[in-house]
Amino acid sequence: MTEASRPAPLPSSASDTVIPRHPQADERLGRWLMIAAMVISGTIGYFVLMSGQPALNVVFLRCLIGAASLCAWCAYRGYWRGLRMARWQVVNVTLGAITLVSNWYFLFTAYRLTSVGITTVVYNVQPFLLVLAGVIVTRERPSLATLGCLGVAFAGLVILAEPGGVHGAGYLTGVASALAAATLYAATTLFTKRLAGTIRPEIIAALHMVIGAAVFVWMADFHHLPSAPREIGAVVTLGLFHTTFMYLLLYGAFQKASTSSLAVFGFVYPVVAVAVDFLAFGIVLHPTQWLGGVMILLAAGFYARGLGVTPAKKAG
Repeated sequence: MTEASRPAPLPSSASDTVIPRHPQADERLGRWLMIAAMVISGTIGYFVLMSGQPALNVVFLRCLIGAASLCAWCAYRGYWRGLRMARWQVVNVTLGAITLVSNWYFLFTAYRLTSVGITTVVYNVQPFLLVLAGVIVTRERPSLATLGCLGVAFAGLVILAEPGGVHGAGYLTGVASALAAATLYAATTLFTKRLAGTIRPEIIAALHMVIGAAVFVWMADFHHLPSAPREIGAVVTLGLFHTTFMYLLLYGAFQKASTSSLAVFGFVYPVVAVAVDFLAFGIVLHPTQWLGGVMILLAAGFYARGLGVTPAKKAG
């Protein structure tokens, strides 16, 4: 999700599977929903910076507002009725929540240290971190195409970071924060996938927000809460528009659009983020940064389209 903090890909309940009456119309609608969600996601960095709040406060307030609205939506739809969770589900929901909101903290920190565009591009190495997790945890041997995409993506990351270049204070720390956010998002994806078909995605999202608010309430600085109308508006927008509304758009896209469409239109997110950098802050990537960013996005695009997705082989 995607923060952006995009939300982690959330499973649909097995009981909700319905054969669409008009597959082509559903596909078109799903694509538009995905595009809308990614455009919204690409503007998150702007509102984080406009809030004037430290990252810990933004995470807490986003969780708090998102929890209230998502819990209310689930109650309105009747999703809470009959909910029962086993211990393993509670553990995975809790770990998923902690990694998700911690991912937001590092992402929001990176926005201030680098830029919205650079942070978002670095964040797109996340699929390859899942590949590395598979190699370490399940000892899966990725295909040569996957390894090629992985190599290109991380070479692009090094080029974009320009470790030997001249940067402002905290630039490399910001790149590292974006990479930490991507790592945590990959972990959230793994924890959430274990819940596939067992709990409604809206319930998982609501619980993630509740747990996130409960964790970050102890870290928020209540002496520096937003007071100006612009700051309050930015925080409320992040909670309602960039969390609840965007999540619901994504759920609709997941249900209607094909996987390939979701992968392709997911790249609207970094494009919008780079455009926001230019239009709102006048930030333009240097040629070297453009090269590194294009390498990351191309590698992720080829991988998402399935060039690297072949049956994995068990090592040993």
